[in-house]
This record gives sequence, structure tokens and C-alpha cells, in this order.
Amino acid sequence: MASITKDDELCSFDVPEAVRSSYSYVNYKIVLQITPKELTENSYQLVYWKRYSDIRKLYETLHRYHQAVYRPGKFPDFPGKERFLERYDPVVVEERRIATKNFLNYVLQHLYLRTHDAYIEFFQKGEKVLLPDVETAILQPEIINSQVKNIQENIPNESLPILPDDSKKDELLLTTDEEEQIEQVSTNCAQILEDLNDIQFEQQEEINKEQEEFNLVKQEVDEAADLLSLPLATTTRNNYSS
Repeated sequence: MASITKDDELCSFDVPEAVRSSYSYVNYKIVLQITPKELTENSYQLVYWKRYSDIRKLYETLHRYHQAVYRPGKFPDFPGKERFLERYDPVVVEERRIATKNFLNYVLQHLYLRTHDAYIEFFQKGEKVLLPDVETAILQPEIINSQVKNIQENIPNESLPILPDDSKKDELLLTTDEEEQIEQVSTNCAQILEDLNDIQFEQQEEINKEQEEFNLVKQEVDEAADLLSLPLATTTRNNYSS
């Protein structure tokens, strides 16, 4: 099943707050931050309000699935069930808030979990909030340099300060950008490889299931053939006896 986000989007979960409702339970605010890689698209958030019991149910479902498919890695821990009045304890609420955030971000990193039916159904209805663009003024070095030149002409030579050489700084900034780009590409490649491994694993799992079903059908056919041949053998022995 398809995920609620695109593979080329940068996503992360946050659980910034929890609010006690008028129906005697606590609602947790879950925010999915989505940043498209295309510069022409705006970042946005999907906001959900969920009860802890629903979050706990999703956790147990995905935890059982993680164990059933024998995937490596430790699944995140989750707080145990508290008594009725303890659900409002600030310590308990904070513990659940942090655990929910860690759990959802773990799921987001694994294709076989974030495409599970329970995960898709859990995040069906959310409020979409568009984030405003951040506009910054573009630096124009030629204007800055001309202003500095004019200032230098008005200052006597004996008091003329020595301006720092920014060429090395520009070099360093360029090198840092290149390293960040290389790191981003490496991260994307690693994520793609992990997704391909997940898909290959799921396909192999389907093949194994089909092989098991074929073996069961073959076994049933063999048993039926044995039962059909049994009366024939008995009749043949009676004919020889007579």
C-alpha cells in the first residue's frame, strides 16, 4: 500500500503538546513536517490530535508486525499502561509524549512499517497547514565593494585600515556546501537501498507463502490419490484369494 508521503520528501514527526479533553482523556498533538525537495513547492504540516489509547494500539500492531517479519534492529520501547487517574500525571504525559515522537520517527524511517495498513489508516485525516516562505535579501558584492572603495578614498592614507581577506572564507563556505550536498546524496542513496531491500524482502515473503500453499495443495492431492488407490489394491488381493 502507498505511503501518506512521497519518497522524495523530507519528513519528520513532532509531538509538541498534550491537552486534557472534556471527555476525561488526554489528546496528543502529532505534527508531521513535510519539506518537498523541489524548491518550487512550499513546506507544510499535517496536524493530528490522537488519544493515547489509539497511539498505543498502533504501536502494538506495528510491533507485532516487526517481530513477525523478523526484521533486524530494536523496536522502540513504549510506556506501559497506567491506572486511570495516573493518565493525567504530568510525568506520565511527558513520558508518553516523548515515546510517541520517537516511535513515529522510527516508523518513518522504515518502508515496511510506514506502508502498513494500520499506519495508513491512522493518519487518514489530518489538518494541512502551509508554512510561509522565508524571504531573504540577496547580497550584491559589487555594491558593497563600491561602498568600501568610496570610504577608503575619503580616509587619509596613514589611518587607512587593512581590510580582511575574505577569499579564504568564501572558499571555506563553498567547501562546506559541497560537503553538505555530498552528505545529502549519500543519505538519499542509503535510504533508496534500504527501501529496495524492504521491497525485496516483502517479495520474497510472498514467494515463500505461495510455495507453502503449493506444498499444502500437493500434499492434499497425494493423500487423495493414496485413498483412491487403496480400494483398488484391496479388490485385487480378493481376486487372487478367490
